[in-house]
Amino acid sequence: MSESIQPAIDGITEITLGTGLDDEAHLQPERVNAEYIQDQKFKGVIRRFKIFNDTQMYYTLKSFGNKKNAQRRIHLGFVDERPRRDIRFAWKWLGAGLGMLALSILLFYIGLYTQYKHQYITIAGVLVGTFSLLSLMIFYYRTHDKLVYRSFVGGVPLFEVSRYKESNKPYQNFMHTLNTHIQQGQAKKSMRERLIGELADLRRLRDEGLVSNDQYELARKRIFKHEAYQVK
Repeated sequence: MSESIQPAIDGITEITLGTGLDDEAHLQPERVNAEYIQDQKFKGVIRRFKIFNDTQMYYTLKSFGNKKNAQRRIHLGFVDERPRRDIRFAWKWLGAGLGMLALSILLFYIGLYTQYKHQYITIAGVLVGTFSLLSLMIFYYRTHDKLVYRSFVGGVPLFEVSRYKESNKPYQNFMHTLNTHIQQGQAKKSMRERLIGELADLRRLRDEGLVSNDQYELARKRIFKHEAYQVK
């Protein structure tokens, strides 16, 4: 690991990273610690996780609905073990679905059992009922409850895990394993080494197009201002 320190504007210290920070040996899994897949078929989302060499993880996200795909390698020692919960409900689609379902039932009743009964009213009820089902499907598709893991100091989103119930044993086992390896990765490095390593990892992800330049620059400023980095 090599580094040089240079003064920068506004009292922020610049880090020049050497190539030794990205250990090429970690690119190939010598030892796989855990593998886990979250396959949400109805939402068209697949997340794959492979923890290997104790501190590394391959993360793959495939979303068929919005063609959002991501594949990245992450050093778990630079990840904040306290994820942020991101829960979102598409209430407008639920309201639209329930409203059209009620209208569909009303049209069926009028078209079949009242003096105004007519086959066209029944057909309208079928069409409205179909749209109500589509709205309810969109509500389910756009509703999510997930945990977003970020870099420890920079706060850059790195990967996400769909949040399942505690009764889901594979999920609970993976979460325990994930947090264990995050803690192990952090314990192997001093805080200053973690700051330098996090910046190197974020720079690599930016160069791979997986982290935006704005996210990287903001994270870099936070890292430079961290008290552990200021200690000479």
